[in-house]
Amino acid sequence: MALDRWLTLIDPASFLIIFSALFIIYYGSYRSFIFHNENFQIFKDNNQVPSILYILFPIVGSIMLISLFYFLNIMYYLLIFIISFSSLVSLTYVLNSPFQTIFKKFSIPDYSKKIKLSDDEDFTVTTSMGVAFIATLCLCIGWFFSNHYLFVNILSIGTSIAALSFIRLNNLKALTIFLWCFLLYDVFWVFISKYIFGTSVMESVAVQVMDKFYLPMLITFPKFFGKGGGSSLGNGDYVLPGIFICQLYFLDKYYHFSERESASPFSLKNLGYFKISLLSYTVGLIFSLVMVIATERGQPALLYLVPMITIPTIVVAYKRDQLALIMKPVPKPKQENDSMESLIISNINDDDGDDHDGNIMSMNIMNSSSGSNSNSNNNNSILINSISKNNNNDHDDDLFT
Repeated sequence: MALDRWLTLIDPASFLIIFSALFIIYYGSYRSFIFHNENFQIFKDNNQVPSILYILFPIVGSIMLISLFYFLNIMYYLLIFIISFSSLVSLTYVLNSPFQTIFKKFSIPDYSKKIKLSDDEDFTVTTSMGVAFIATLCLCIGWFFSNHYLFVNILSIGTSIAALSFIRLNNLKALTIFLWCFLLYDVFWVFISKYIFGTSVMESVAVQVMDKFYLPMLITFPKFFGKGGGSSLGNGDYVLPGIFICQLYFLDKYYHFSERESASPFSLKNLGYFKISLLSYTVGLIFSLVMVIATERGQPALLYLVPMITIPTIVVAYKRDQLALIMKPVPKPKQENDSMESLIISNINDDDGDDHDGNIMSMNIMNSSSGSNSNSNNNNSILINSISKNNNNDHDDDLFT
């Protein structure tokens, strides 16, 4: 029996979960960089969100969780509608870019039509966008009528990539606070809430939702070894850390840390912050799986993921004398016609006037590509071992969130 549990570590389902999470964060960061590069003028005048507001996110999440705990039967169909609509919009956005590429590659005419939204704004609809919408609609219908995990996975991946693409919190210091607040949120609702409410609120809501219907709030794969069941990862466990990692992708591009990495591809010393955080995230995800197997009980995955991605980033930046630099928001263009490509960074100093690194004192013009946009939901789940998908508790599901 103990051997069956530890086989989960080498089960293909666990590898698929880890690969899916890394793909979402990697591709989502790339799409985010392209979207905000192309739409830089939209965001350049926006003020920074005060750090104190990041603390409110877990509070809002707690209110929603409590509402689901007490009124799940009432809110369930509203929840399905909101998630279905966001999945339809998000996956259409994500698929639009690949379909545009296919249309160009095979020389298929991609007709466009402008729809006027207001006197100053219009929206362009293209043939490729229509095809992406129809494909997404078919996937949503397939999910609704079959409740098959593959449809759930595709919609969850699309929703999460869209979230990372569109959501941009340009302040690593505030993002660090944001993640640690969600760590406390996870720990409270998994462990401490049972002493107040008589049961773990997070586990209770997760089990009730999964018993009713698989919502695109997680990715899940059936186990190949053992007595059945599956391994699952909640959207919150790659979207929330992904927002932090996405900012590191921007910093690597803006300050050309990734170019130093390319010059010495096999040197860990020059590894960019984005890849450092991806490696740390992978270690944290594996460790969370080990803990859920070892303890045979639910574990808040952010308890392991947040320290693993924030602490190494801070330590490495401190060692490189770049901590003050990366904690600052990425500067915005000063001129009306400036764009991300035209930003030339030179003579970068920290707050005390010290040089951060000879290699980043003079920067070249930033290069970029093209892409698109969207919206999503940051669902924070929990790491649960032995969640039953039915009332008979016949199977073991490892739900990491």
